[in-house]
Amino acid sequence: MKDRSVLRIYGGLSLLTGLFFLNFTSRVIFSPLLPVLEGEFHLDHAQSGSFFLLISAGYFISILSSGWISFRINHKKTILLSTVATGTVLCMLSFCSSLWLVRMGLLSLGLAAGLYLPSGLVSISRLVPPSYLARGMAVHELAPNFGFVAAPVLADMVLRYWTWRQGLMWFGLLMIGAGLLYAAIAAETNEPTTPPNFADMQEIVSRGKFWLITLFFSLAICSSIGIYAMLPLYLVSDQNLSAEQASRFLAYSRIAALMMPLVAGWLGDRFGHKAIMGMALLLAGFFTILLGLSATLPWVFTFVVLQPMVSVCFFPSGFAVLSAIGPDDRKGLAVSLCIPVAFLAGGGLLPVLIGSIGDFASIGVGFGVTGAAIMGGAALSFFVSFEKDARVPGEKGVANNG
Repeated sequence: MKDRSVLRIYGGLSLLTGLFFLNFTSRVIFSPLLPVLEGEFHLDHAQSGSFFLLISAGYFISILSSGWISFRINHKKTILLSTVATGTVLCMLSFCSSLWLVRMGLLSLGLAAGLYLPSGLVSISRLVPPSYLARGMAVHELAPNFGFVAAPVLADMVLRYWTWRQGLMWFGLLMIGAGLLYAAIAAETNEPTTPPNFADMQEIVSRGKFWLITLFFSLAICSSIGIYAMLPLYLVSDQNLSAEQASRFLAYSRIAALMMPLVAGWLGDRFGHKAIMGMALLLAGFFTILLGLSATLPWVFTFVVLQPMVSVCFFPSGFAVLSAIGPDDRKGLAVSLCIPVAFLAGGGLLPVLIGSIGDFASIGVGFGVTGAAIMGGAALSFFVSFEKDARVPGEKGVANNG
């Protein structure tokens, strides 16, 4: 019986991690494609950065509404809806011939993809025992790290053998198939789901620490997704690489970060989540500044490798702390309130800011300004305490995730 329970946990985690991988890759695939899209549609850097603002805006709206949708159709069906709808939007984007249609498609992509995360995290929190929650989150966080590597590899293959439109079509069909597979093999859930209400929201948003967590998530998302989104343009415009070379460069740079969430999850359970969150932000901001200041490719490659290695370490502990905010039967609500704001700021607004600075100076200067902001947030994090977020003596180094 115990073996069955372990098998159920690992199987459920693997399935959700696979879906999260497809969900995440569907959004970041546009980063290595951005130099091609910029040339085809005659965009400047700020307009290119606005692509991620559109995805983030859809993501913002979708996550905020996900609680009502999961209440109506439960978490499993919400995950299914998100996966199939995201695949469908990618297929539709492959037929868009005008910039206006592409922009509407990117907004719709964010709307479809954003439904997954709250239901996925709640599913994990119910699947994994509390003392191993950070490690469960770390397994789930392998998905975006593999997505960071897979996106430029896929983009390189697409640009070499097909067009970007054909690539989006095939990826969309893959997502639709994965959603149908999930519907067929995932266990049916009958867990009680309570709809979010304004009293619950007010209880959470009235906490100052919730807004601090949101700030930290905004900076962490910028250090990971925001920098990644603009890195191909930096490599092409500032370092004079071709789009294909930038894609390969981007993929190689993320390989070293693949397993870091597992290390970070263990460290968070062992030493406490606040320390890991603060150190991850501090080092990510420092390496972002050095990346922007680098003048030669060897130094650029060094900091492109180091920066994501530390930035991804924030998320296992960050999600463990975030998922513990709010009433026990509404733990997904804090995620639904924090992540859309953080993603809109860190994954949408800050790439536009980096692009705008790039139009007037250089994207490297934009990286430097962003890195300084991340380090400022890291300094603030060391002065914040989270309830029950410390190792408890005598509990074998396992942190409470409250």
